[in-house]
Amino acid sequence: MAEKKKVVAFTAGRRGGTSETLTKIALEAIAKMGIECELIRLNECDLHPCTACGNGPCHSKGPAACIWKDDGPWLNEKFLESDGYILAAPVWSLSPCGIVTDFRDRVFGPKMDMAMWERNSGSPEWAKGRVKQRPGALISTGGALTENWTSLGMPTLYTTTFSAQTNVVDNMSLYACGDAGEVFLREDVVQRAQYLGENVGHAVLNPQIDWTHRWLGPDEGEACPGCHRSLMIAKPGRNFVECAICGRKGYISFDKDGNIQYTWPEDNRDRLTMMGKYDHAREIERHGQMRAKLQTPELDEIVKRYRLMEEFTVKAPSRTKKAQAE
Repeated sequence: MAEKKKVVAFTAGRRGGTSETLTKIALEAIAKMGIECELIRLNECDLHPCTACGNGPCHSKGPAACIWKDDGPWLNEKFLESDGYILAAPVWSLSPCGIVTDFRDRVFGPKMDMAMWERNSGSPEWAKGRVKQRPGALISTGGALTENWTSLGMPTLYTTTFSAQTNVVDNMSLYACGDAGEVFLREDVVQRAQYLGENVGHAVLNPQIDWTHRWLGPDEGEACPGCHRSLMIAKPGRNFVECAICGRKGYISFDKDGNIQYTWPEDNRDRLTMMGKYDHAREIERHGQMRAKLQTPELDEIVKRYRLMEEFTVKAPSRTKKAQAE
């Protein structure tokens, strides 16, 4: 008998808030497809920010080797055990609440970089047997009446998906909905969340398909055909833009009415793809090699001076009390 598939959803924000409500609607739809579902409230987890340790014990020994003895390793295990991924969060100040970036940095990041694993003799022992390209979906919500006040919500959620090659098959960005009760006043929103759940369920039940760049959500007129968002980097003097999320390049033109149009060449090297991640890995390696050539004893002394400089530093009260107690 085939092992039952599992989707794990992580939510931020308030218990019972809009993001969590939409996630539960999606999970109901997924469960009806015979898939096991779990929901984890990130704000109820003990999760410290990543300190970017110099020796990075979590890279070689796994998340359990982290200096923080909190729920980080458990969250990583939950992800590795899953066949599908959902992340939902509210927008507070243009971007999601802070627990989302703590979650991203502690659970994903370089230690979960599949491109690096492939280029360095395969996945580490702590991840073996659980490495896969999972389908996923993202839900961003906000109470602002104008979309631009939620503009960094979805892009930030996307940053959790890059390293582990989570293929986003659908995303849902909702604004003008500040309370969970408002969801049920809008039938289209409820149906959209159900639709998102069904799309994730379909992708989970069909792992034989490469879900990279396979979009199952509705075509809502977003600019980028890769991540299906419209956050662009546009610099003066260029005739092209770059997608701020996936890095794809598109060329700008205007129709007869002066409306912006984009032409998007086929791109299999944006950061939603493994080849895009290979390119990034090579960039990091080249930079490290260049930096090593420039390293001198004089430079080491300058760096050391600033590392040890404390004349401007003010310690937080908690650190002062700790020092006194010791």
